[in-house]
Amino acid sequence: MADASKERVQRIDQLVEQVDAIPDPESRASAHALMEAILELHGAGLDRMLEIVLDSGESGKAALRRFAGDELIASLLVLHDLHPDDIETRVQRALAKMSGNAELIGVFEGVVRIRLANSHCGLKESVEAALREAVPDAAEFVIEEALPTAGFVPVESLGSSLVTVG
Repeated sequence: MADASKERVQRIDQLVEQVDAIPDPESRASAHALMEAILELHGAGLDRMLEIVLDSGESGKAALRRFAGDELIASLLVLHDLHPDDIETRVQRALAKMSGNAELIGVFEGVVRIRLANSHCGLKESVEAALREAVPDAAEFVIEEALPTAGFVPVESLGSSLVTVG
């Protein structure tokens, strides 16, 4: 996300913390209700805008694709559950940019399961950061380490699981 957008998000987070710290429960509840009403209004407006855009045919569909590809607009679409792509599609796109270093195992109830193709230092963190940016609405990311490659296993590594028959 661009620096200006990150600063806006940080500012919003600070203001929400201030609202949450209001000691009077009625005032705090009113402030929360106001925030929810504003978000609902913006969401309804965005939804109506998308309807109008899509009513214009192929050019509207192309515009929607451009919206979905724009980081700021895409984040608003996700916030209001209006993004045209589901979580799985957005995960696949994010992973495609990582040159095959990770694969999607599946998505179930918002939990995204990923398997790393190798165990490069820092890969898990970079995959998770890319996914958090591309799919902020995912409930959780479960990232599994790379599976060991098949091959020779030294007898010493078997330890106590070695059984002698005789």
